[in-house]
Amino acid sequence: MNQNLDKKPIVILGPMESESAWLIDQLDQPKENVVGAYTFREGRIDGYPVVVCQCYIGVVNSAAATALAIARYDPLCVIIQGTSGAHDPELHQGDIILGEDLVELGSFYTQHRDEGQGSAIFDWTQPGAEIKVNDGIERVNVLHSDSRILDVADTVPYAEGRVKRGVIGAADIWNRELDVIAHLHRTLGTDCEEMEGFGVAQVCAQLGVPCADIRVISNSEWHPQEEFNENYGEQCQMFVLHTVRRLIADQTLL
Repeated sequence: MNQNLDKKPIVILGPMESESAWLIDQLDQPKENVVGAYTFREGRIDGYPVVVCQCYIGVVNSAAATALAIARYDPLCVIIQGTSGAHDPELHQGDIILGEDLVELGSFYTQHRDEGQGSAIFDWTQPGAEIKVNDGIERVNVLHSDSRILDVADTVPYAEGRVKRGVIGAADIWNRELDVIAHLHRTLGTDCEEMEGFGVAQVCAQLGVPCADIRVISNSEWHPQEEFNENYGEQCQMFVLHTVRRLIADQTLL
């Protein structure tokens, strides 16, 4: 382990530059550790070791960065954060979702339909992701953020919108069809969608590391005037920084 990291660090992932650059700028004593395409910035927040990585968009990228970070740093926890699209019509740009439940939106079974019969997307079923549990394999559709991290995040003052515990869906897809969005919200309870959280949670579950998914609403198809705005990524980073500072000060997870 890098001598700059004498305690188990907190690892924070952000997919895009607009979801990670501001946090990187907050690190004291920053150093770079490059592993292939992934650059881990090692530094300190309030004297405690923190590692920030722009993990790039997508479930595979975020899972790879998570696995590398766990192997390299044996972290105290992993936080994936950034922007997301609303599924709940009541959510607006600037609202924060604390991912109590993390749902996979990219794995489905379809029933046989003859040529010319079209698609029946609302009849698709989810097989779930394979997770090793004890001596067996289970398939799960839902994973969870660590409740201790969310309890701390709940205490962070936030004046830019609502803070809500909810359900975050993840897959390499950007849904813009309102019928599909409504179906996912109705059947799976999703509040928003993004492209990384479930992959991070799956790796962390397999390797026994606490994790949390914290997202800001950056766009909503329910409200046409609320088109994607990457500037909300910095807003989420600020919220996460306050959360991390409280985790450190309260010695949560230590």
